[in-house]
Amino acid sequence: AKNIAEKANRKYEEVARKLVILEGELERSEERAEVAEAKSGDLEEEVKNVTNNLKSLEAQAEKYSTKEDKYEEEIRVLTDKLKEAETRAEFAERSVAKLEKTIDDLEDEVYAQKLKGKALSEEL
Repeated sequence: AKNIAEKANRKYEEVARKLVILEGELERSEERAEVAEAKSGDLEEEVKNVTNNLKSLEAQAEKYSTKEDKYEEEIRVLTDKLKEAETRAEFAERSVAKLEKTIDDLEDEVYAQKLKGKALSEEL
């Protein structure tokens, strides 16, 4: 009976030691779990902030994309107007050149008529 009691006592002490070890491990695991939960909360907050920043950047990108489209359309319109103005300027330059030639021809004709008139006057 004494032998059985000693065995039981040793088993009890062994189980008690294992229990103390397991309780220590449990406590460390609970501490790690608390740290992990706190870190998880921080990471969730960071994800929320990053998500908000992303949404803000997407909104800005959309806004700037719209502005870019508007400016590209304005550039196309202004380019068309520039081409039209250049065409009108070329036409006007050709018209001016023609008119200057006509004026020169008329001045030459007036001079020739004056000479003719002078020659006729001298004849008379």
